[in-house]
Amino acid sequence: MIMPTTYEELKALDKPQLEAIWEHFFKSPVIASASNLHRPLWYKIQCARYGQKLEQRHITRLNTYSLDPDAYIEKALKTKYHLKHGTEIVKTFKGKEYVVRVENTSVFSYLGEKYSNLSAIAMKICGHKVSGNEFFGLMNKNTGRVSA
Repeated sequence: MIMPTTYEELKALDKPQLEAIWEHFFKSPVIASASNLHRPLWYKIQCARYGQKLEQRHITRLNTYSLDPDAYIEKALKTKYHLKHGTEIVKTFKGKEYVVRVENTSVFSYLGEKYSNLSAIAMKICGHKVSGNEFFGLMNKNTGRVSA
């Protein structure tokens, strides 16, 4: 069996060819329509090409995403907090005060630069990866939910 070398080649294959590649990698029958096989197969092909192993939990997630990719993209891009334009978020960290201004639902400004999320600003301030919601105090500590 010849494996496609590009994603475009994979997408050009017909359903029987896709199913054969699927069964080669997953050792199980196809559970999705042909149009939803491309992404999980492409990940599997890439892992095989570079000698990596794709964990079952990732395969399961890819299968789930492939059933309705548009819904998952919309969910991933949806902001978790609802802050009004012009709101200023003030954070005191290590004795210094930091001010972030909300430009719109997905743009924040800090020191004249624009950021698409609060986590990027939090990382710039504290020097390591951290949840922007938690860093700026938007999480309710009792419930773990966003409080803004």
